[in-house]
Amino acid sequence: MKIKKSTFIGSLVACSLAFGALGAVASNGIQDIEAALDSNIGFKVNGLSWTPKKESGEKLTALVYDGDVYLPVSATAEALGANVSLNVSNKVVNINSSSNAKPSTSNKKDSEDTSKSSSSGPIKMSGTDAQMMEKLQKESLALIKIYGKALKSGNTSEFDKYIDANLIDNPEIDFFDEGRKSQKDKFKTQIQGLIKANDKKTLTKYADQLINVKSADFKMISMNDKTKIYKSYKAVYYPEGWTGSYGVNLTFGFSPQKKGNGEFYLGRMYFN
Repeated sequence: MKIKKSTFIGSLVACSLAFGALGAVASNGIQDIEAALDSNIGFKVNGLSWTPKKESGEKLTALVYDGDVYLPVSATAEALGANVSLNVSNKVVNINSSSNAKPSTSNKKDSEDTSKSSSSGPIKMSGTDAQMMEKLQKESLALIKIYGKALKSGNTSEFDKYIDANLIDNPEIDFFDEGRKSQKDKFKTQIQGLIKANDKKTLTKYADQLINVKSADFKMISMNDKTKIYKSYKAVYYPEGWTGSYGVNLTFGFSPQKKGNGEFYLGRMYFN
């Protein structure tokens, strides 16, 4: 089955507004329909196998109605490299494409996400506490995977790249922050210590759990109220079958620049 991108996106908008409790034909434009979920329909994006999923990782099935195939707009727009938002009050789905956007093929191996950060440049604290935790949930997903890969290979270069791209490194930032080099050195020492202290079979089994983590497997915690000098968040993850000291605690620490405008940036990020 070959579906043109433009036709597919147009169908998605109609589909997303039709989902939910459907009633009889009424002045609000909602109409009963008879449709079927067809799990036999597969999809490819740019020639690569793709499975539509919810943010929780649950697989989604295509809906077939009157000869057309429909999928939830958010999952499909992401696969096509577009941003999507829903205006509930006006019942309008906004899809914004970008000439620089690259289609997502992250689940071509039937797994959630990659180990890439969703940020560009030092991470800035903005929005509400809930919005920050949602943002850091995505960052934590990438970082826990990076942690697992480092434990398995002993190579910490991917973590180093993350630190260089996402932590602010300015001598004028608050004393809580230790700079990029310190963060990278501590992580390397931690990884080397864990590799030395554990047998390879056990460590590999544990690392694989981290590499295959999903957003629904861990939770974000807001650690303290924002003060003039520091604000932190923590991701807490206990791999299945592992408890106690095997839990993963990932802390993000935000501080303002002393000679800046008071905006908080990520200055510390560590596992313990």
